[in-house]
Amino acid sequence: DLIGKKYGVKNLQAFPCQILNTDWKLEKLAGMLTENGVLGMEKVISEETAAELLAHINAESDKAKAAVTAGEESFDDRFGGVNCRGSGTFGLRQDQWLLMSDPIVRKATEEAISNMRPLLEATVGTGALIHELSCLVADPGAPRQCIHADTIHLPCKQYPVSMEPLYTFFIAVQDVADNMGHTTFLPRTQTLDAHNLWNLGQKQKENMIASLPAVQSALKTGDVAIFDSRLLHAGGANSSEKRRVLFYFTLSKQHQWPLPDGLHGSNSIRAQDKGKWCVSDMLSKEPVA
Repeated sequence: DLIGKKYGVKNLQAFPCQILNTDWKLEKLAGMLTENGVLGMEKVISEETAAELLAHINAESDKAKAAVTAGEESFDDRFGGVNCRGSGTFGLRQDQWLLMSDPIVRKATEEAISNMRPLLEATVGTGALIHELSCLVADPGAPRQCIHADTIHLPCKQYPVSMEPLYTFFIAVQDVADNMGHTTFLPRTQTLDAHNLWNLGQKQKENMIASLPAVQSALKTGDVAIFDSRLLHAGGANSSEKRRVLFYFTLSKQHQWPLPDGLHGSNSIRAQDKGKWCVSDMLSKEPVA
């Protein structure tokens, strides 16, 4: 295994939300997220909300799979493409899109955003758009993902257009044990230089993976791993007997992805919610007109 070969793999440090109310600590954490591309926070949703959301996701998983199998809905209306899914229509790993109109999804989103409000104000602002609203489901036997970034770096040589950072919030709705598979991140790889090196070929990728520091999320119920969508990362294999579920949303102060049809972007959101919700709506509880 090349990950952590030089420095080992450390657990991502998670900070309590209360310290966001202290100005100098907030500034330090916002700087850590910007510079490292990843940050952990504790208990952004309650255990009660997490349990209710987990039950909802499991029920929706069964319903969505049944609808797709019966031909009542298309796979692309309910699920997104996911790295190392496995064989079959659904495989053992799914990117299962959620609806904001479902009360528990709205409740969890509002709760998380309210608890992280100072950090969001300092990074993306309350006008930031919710680009994604989904969950990652890894069933027992799901393989480890390849190291990847969710979006490309813009601007780049091929696409000389700009995009503000997108930040994804992986929220645990259960304790994630080591054998359920943590998400591993390679800090500071969200930069153009890192992406240019990564794209030089397989040998260069292997050298980067082996030589760079790595952290793993090791989330407890209600905790969040926040990361820049350009950061290199991978979900771990689930060798346990339990399903691993992460609720997530993605935010950016820039509302429009600049490439056509979401090319190389973050697109895991139902059509009903696309372009509709901002951070401020989760604080004011009023939808965008």
